[in-house]
Parts: sequence; structure tokens; C-alpha cells
Amino acid sequence: MSDMPSDPISTCVCNWFDANGSLEIHVFSSDNYKITERYTTSTSGGWVTGSIFDGQQASVTTWKDSAGQHMRLYVTGGGKTTEWCFDPGSTAWSVGQYSTS
Repeated sequence: MSDMPSDPISTCVCNWFDANGSLEIHVFSSDNYKITERYTTSTSGGWVTGSIFDGQQASVTTWKDSAGQHMRLYVTGGGKTTEWCFDPGSTAWSVGQYSTS
């Protein structure tokens, strides 16, 4: 038996409807070592693996404003919590200002 489990031990999720009315769902699963993002839309036809973050636990929030849809993922691991941001026009997650380091 491996000391690094591959089965998820916790998840968090956010969802919204895009400008075309398609449902988008993002699920973040922890295996106690890494957080893996998986997402789908009601028109995509399947799930896609997105980014992977080092950490044990995560929480996520999302909101929409005039710029578009924003996501914030808070990942805890190694004795700190790091904010990850994905904003309209982004092509990748970036580290935000919030940290407990």
C-alpha cells in the first residue's frame, strides 16, 4: 500500500451559469497531498482536469461582476493558507494577496 493515497478525501465545489446560459462546475478534490481541479460545462460533453495545487485542504468562492466571473481558491498546507485567483481574462491561476504564512 502506498503512503500517498490517490483517492479523494475531501472536496469543495463552485458553479455558475455563463453568459450563454451554460452551467459551469468546478470541483476541487484533495488526496491529502494535492488539490486537483476538475471542471465541466453543460455544453462541453465531459470533465477536464485543470490545475493541481500543493496542499491538504481547500475552500472556494465565486462571484460575478461587470468584468465577469471570478474564483478564489484557498489552499491550506504546510502550515499556511494561500489564496489562488482566477479572474476574467486569466489563462492561469495566480497567487492572491491573502496568506496566513
